[in-house]
Amino acid sequence: MKFLCTKALHPLAFLGLLLVTASAFPNPKVQRGEGTGDTTANKPTYTSAQITENLMTFILRRILDLRTELCDNDEDCLENEEALSENNLNLPTMLEKDGCFQAGYNRHSCLLKTTSGLLEFQIYLEYIQNHLSDDQKDIARDIQSNSKSLVEILKQEIKNPNEIVFPSPTANASLMKKLESQHGWQKTMTMQLILRSLQDFLQYALRAFRN
Repeated sequence: MKFLCTKALHPLAFLGLLLVTASAFPNPKVQRGEGTGDTTANKPTYTSAQITENLMTFILRRILDLRTELCDNDEDCLENEEALSENNLNLPTMLEKDGCFQAGYNRHSCLLKTTSGLLEFQIYLEYIQNHLSDDQKDIARDIQSNSKSLVEILKQEIKNPNEIVFPSPTANASLMKKLESQHGWQKTMTMQLILRSLQDFLQYALRAFRN
């Protein structure tokens, strides 16, 4: 099934869309009302974990869409490990201490890292939107709006919101100035680095939340 375009949707409106289209995803369904004669007996319900996984999967697909467009479908560009290894940006990454790896998995720590990391990525996603064509901006907005929706879902699972690390506005302003100083090919590779890093970050989180 082809994903629906969400560029015209408010981030929170997309959550409703996920509930309507959840059957498109290959996730297990939790039946309710079996044997009760209730008219909703055959209606599947979906846990917050399933909605979270579906949203992460959607964002990952949109990231790949944008990376492919930026590389003009050039596989060498997409898999340019040398350029990726030259990453000198302080992008959020998953470490063993964050509790998202199979060894040492800790759901609470992983939730905190995923939520705080996605908040950090927002300034980088704003930078990307500033340097794209109109069609590409639609995909970038899709990524950012849905990543914000994902943050809101994850926040509900964190018992103490004070543990979430929010980026400093001053640090964000300084970072944006640094990003905007880049030109030409360096700018293109920076956008690829950001998207690839976000892709890796979400893939680790998705695997963890599927445990």
